[in-house]
Amino acid sequence: TTIGSFFDKRLNGGIIVQKVARPLSTGHLELRSTDPNETPKVRFNYFQEPEDLRNCVQGMKTIINVVNSKAFSKFRYRTISTQQLLNVVSALPLNQRPRHFDTASSLEQFCNDTVMTFWHHHGGCQVGKVVDEDYKVIGVDGLRVIDASTFSFTPGTNPQATVMMLG
Repeated sequence: TTIGSFFDKRLNGGIIVQKVARPLSTGHLELRSTDPNETPKVRFNYFQEPEDLRNCVQGMKTIINVVNSKAFSKFRYRTISTQQLLNVVSALPLNQRPRHFDTASSLEQFCNDTVMTFWHHHGGCQVGKVVDEDYKVIGVDGLRVIDASTFSFTPGTNPQATVMMLG
């Protein structure tokens, strides 16, 4: 695929991502108004807890070991070093976080600069606070919320099956 106007070539390939499962860091969601069309204020607080950053770095080390393995060698460009691969990935417009000039110089910086969410937000509509145990919105007749916002923790994968089960 073409990965940005600053690249002249098309790359045949993909990106391996690693997930910090069940992060300790928590974010904050706040409504700006009662207008349902207004985007809420979201603060993710990625890597607020140092253990989450350590887990990201360990996951990147595992990915690098896989990419450098003999078994994976036929799936990568032999002329591109692992460091160059990290530089390419760090240049991709994956998120809106500012990049540092040395993003790929350390795995800690790489994790900080390239972190993103896969849009499986959850926890903004907590059972017992916003909805009751039958997912009825507290104080509103005839309205239920059946989506991942009612989850108090992530199911650890894409939440679609869990949401469908609730529905």
